[in-house]
Amino acid sequence: MTLEEGQILFREGDPGENLYVVRDGELQGKSSLGTAINTYGPGALIGELAFLKKEPYTETITATEDCELIEITPDALDESLEQEPAWFKSIITFLTGRLQIAGENKRKSDKIKALPSLLYVLEADNSIADIVESVHNLFNISKDCVNDLLQILEDLEILKIQGTQVHVKNTNVVHLLYDSILYRARYKKTPPQILSMTEQMVLNAVIKTVQQSKEPLNNGTFTVKTEALLKVAKRAMFGATLTTRTLFPLLERKLLSSAISLGDGSVLPEIEAIPSFSGDFDTILDLMELNRIYPLLDKKLV
Repeated sequence: MTLEEGQILFREGDPGENLYVVRDGELQGKSSLGTAINTYGPGALIGELAFLKKEPYTETITATEDCELIEITPDALDESLEQEPAWFKSIITFLTGRLQIAGENKRKSDKIKALPSLLYVLEADNSIADIVESVHNLFNISKDCVNDLLQILEDLEILKIQGTQVHVKNTNVVHLLYDSILYRARYKKTPPQILSMTEQMVLNAVIKTVQQSKEPLNNGTFTVKTEALLKVAKRAMFGATLTTRTLFPLLERKLLSSAISLGDGSVLPEIEAIPSFSGDFDTILDLMELNRIYPLLDKKLV
């Protein structure tokens, strides 16, 4: 069969009735869900997944120049397969399944690669159209992929989608997440922002102590008395004991400060000998939110 330039072979959503092989010329396929354009030249197969799985075509195919194609109908394929060994059709079915898996893996890979670009362009308030355009220009990622990522971030309560607008709940957390992902990609190891389970339990006890305290914050900085912290820690640390040793990694990372100097940590006093601890409350809250999101994001992407 032949197509003239500008003529449509089939439209997205049409029944996947036939398979096409391009003999000459070029065609382009575009989905309403994405911005990416697929190009089909001589030797390319068009509509193979829809044809073999008996599903609707997933894109509209248009000839960009005069084309010649081979049209393969289900009857023609069955007739050809009947002339082949019995196992040949099983191989075709197997390869079709593998092709679908490869497509799904590529979509997952695209999301993982596009996530840093999406986080990079996010601001407090954003237009969805602007986000899609920006990420596409940076990484040539399709509209549906960006929308999937936005939905994942909304599920994790990082942002809220309202109509055509996206509202980011905490830009500091977005920046922390961006830095963490880049660090992991660059150095192939856990980012320094990620806390151990013990560190998270200790900071959770600190947060609860601050929230229960009547002492006001001083430019965002809190001070908690050790006696009060120990009382909260008994309930908040699930049986773990709060000691100077368990606190010391957070002191080294400067997330907490001690009322007395602890030196290099080689010799540590009993925790009761330290009157109080202080730190920046917003910084700790943001870091705890990052540590809530970080493992969940991996599960969402894969």
